[in-house]
Amino acid sequence: MDKNSFLGFALVIIAIVFGIMFTDISFIAYLNVPSMFVVFVGTFGAVMMSYRYDVFITSIKNIKHAFSQKEVKLSSTIDECSELAQAVRSEGVLAAESYTTADPFFQKSLAMLVDGLDDTKLEESLSKEIFLTRERNNSSIKVLNSFSELAPALGMIGTLIGLVAMLMNMDDPKSIGSAMAVALLTTLYGALMANCFSSPLAKKLSERSLEIYQHQSLVKDAVVCMSKGENPRYTLEYIQTYLDHKYRK
Repeated sequence: MDKNSFLGFALVIIAIVFGIMFTDISFIAYLNVPSMFVVFVGTFGAVMMSYRYDVFITSIKNIKHAFSQKEVKLSSTIDECSELAQAVRSEGVLAAESYTTADPFFQKSLAMLVDGLDDTKLEESLSKEIFLTRERNNSSIKVLNSFSELAPALGMIGTLIGLVAMLMNMDDPKSIGSAMAVALLTTLYGALMANCFSSPLAKKLSERSLEIYQHQSLVKDAVVCMSKGENPRYTLEYIQTYLDHKYRK
């Protein structure tokens, strides 16, 4: 598990728990089943209405990538591409045929290179693959952003429901305080869901998506350079632009 995501998640929980503990009210008072039902179930329902079923389910499953420790290291990818470029320059494109990698996109790129695909078609095909991968990743981010947008709205709806109930019982002054508390709890739940969970998760997935995009773009540029027969030194200098100056060789 990604330590930073886990630590951030733990700090959010700790901050909320300690904030409640330092009040004079019992922790149980902040738990209200009807309010939770309105916010959580209502938000899930509203988001499900916004997307196709397969897109919604895939996006929920992709949340696990926000906690994944797997990281795309561009420096390692550059080293691989640089070594491969030297082998291709000295032995020809068939040198890439025996090269194996765990990255499906990298392996597919090498297969196209070995097949002798035209430079323009090779670049177009890989660019399309990168674009569609980016779009699929952005779908998951959009779903999580929808949770961030709709959760506060459902919280407000729950608050209005509670206010209506409170106003209908104005004859009983003792019930006004508790009814108002329940009404405000729905707003609290909506704000927590949006700002402490779905929004940070969407940002983390966006960061993961950018890592994948940069990695695939780097591989595409390196393979196209190999296909054109560029000097390995030029290929290395070209793909090192993906790194900050202080990390370049």
